[in-house]
Amino acid sequence: MCCIHKKWNFNNIYFFTFVLWYSTKVVFNTTIGTIGGIPADTIKGLLNLIVFALLSFQIALLLPSFEKKKILLLAGITMLIFVSTVLSGDGALIFVWMFIAASKNKNWNKLIEIAYKILLVMVPVIAVLSLVGVIEDKTIAMRGVQRFSLGFSHPNQLGLRIFQLVIYHCYLNKGKFGWLGYFFIILAITFAYKIPNSQTACICLAVFLLLILAYKFIEGLRPCILKTYARVLLTGTVLVNVFSILLSAIDVNKNILLSKVNEWMSARFSLCHKVWQIYGISFLGQKVHITEKERELAGVTEGLWLDNAYVSILLRYGILVYLLFSIAYIWLVKYVISKKNYILVTILFLYALYGVMENGFYTLIHNVFLIMMAVLLYKETDTEIENTT
Repeated sequence: MCCIHKKWNFNNIYFFTFVLWYSTKVVFNTTIGTIGGIPADTIKGLLNLIVFALLSFQIALLLPSFEKKKILLLAGITMLIFVSTVLSGDGALIFVWMFIAASKNKNWNKLIEIAYKILLVMVPVIAVLSLVGVIEDKTIAMRGVQRFSLGFSHPNQLGLRIFQLVIYHCYLNKGKFGWLGYFFIILAITFAYKIPNSQTACICLAVFLLLILAYKFIEGLRPCILKTYARVLLTGTVLVNVFSILLSAIDVNKNILLSKVNEWMSARFSLCHKVWQIYGISFLGQKVHITEKERELAGVTEGLWLDNAYVSILLRYGILVYLLFSIAYIWLVKYVISKKNYILVTILFLYALYGVMENGFYTLIHNVFLIMMAVLLYKETDTEIENTT
């Protein structure tokens, strides 16, 4: 009874930590500058320390139950990511890793459900606060189109939230929804186009709709066809990563065809190439000054953008972390295919595709499915990845 009580408390601490971290991250991703007169950045820094301490405590409690080899593996990965985090000055991946390391015997589906419910409440609330003038609606004019953020820090962030809501809804319903579900996706695409005018969200949601329709069509056919469907998505997951790196490593504007692709992708590859030329790549990470505030402090005068997740990981965190993350993600997709959970395979591919044009792919606030990488460490918790569709 005592052990059960301790386990129950431990699970509660983990979920409390996640709720605290996820909900505040959503708030700090808005245009809110101060809370109770205190700068949002100050509160954000304090909360990061609290969450870091809570996760460290939970990981420490798990260590006695691990074999020596598992402890050495965890220590090695932690040291690598920690050093890269310090050198890069970017803490996104250290929190991804710590939530993964602390998630042994946790209900990942519950985490996704929590994230879904938080967004389902907070996105409308933030939008209403923006519409009534309590917080700023950051608008951007691009290509003659007015883009609205409805209180979020950038229109693309609003588009990403809409994308998340659709993906989480589909996953939690195990892909089982009627015409209302498809109408929901079409409505989300329309909203993402009309309000934030987020190209990435619109494209990925449209691809998601097509893939879901294709999956539903072939679901009742021979199993080998479904396996082929999954392998195509696995191949796509690898290719979007590889080509993101290759096309950013070269000057695509020297080739007519590649320059057209780059233009269609809002110059993502040429802009990443520019950052690559300035900073180069390292083994263990480096500071890459992108934001206006960072550039001012570093004395960099020209505008820089790094909106490809794969190149961002490579340049910020270094070659070793890039390889670790890429191999782990591809391994996760392969593992999910072996469990025949084709809805989850589709979702993981969609996030990989999203990474071509947004950094959110490798941050937990934007991609909660990264927590499922824990299955590569703790395979006794893999029952939630089993196909239940």
